[in-house]
Amino acid sequence: MSTRFDEIEHRICQLLASYLESSNHPELEAHGEITGETNLVSDFTLDSFQVMEFMMELEEAFDIMIDVNSLSNSHTVRDLARIVGNELDEASK
Repeated sequence: MSTRFDEIEHRICQLLASYLESSNHPELEAHGEITGETNLVSDFTLDSFQVMEFMMELEEAFDIMIDVNSLSNSHTVRDLARIVGNELDEASK
């Protein structure tokens, strides 16, 4: 993996922790460290509204627009990092 991808993934981990903390999500403390393998649905039981709310935070943080269709097979932080990386690449063209 590239350093840039690692940085994106790390930033998403931080954003997710902040999002969960601000919403007083009960699984945050029980789960422990958020990593690239962290699954938004099975690890934190986020519903579709919460996932979309978090996507909006990602869009704002990275100044991108995420295609909702690309989220259908995205479950982990690493999946989101790939999407964000692709969107950043597209935006820079």
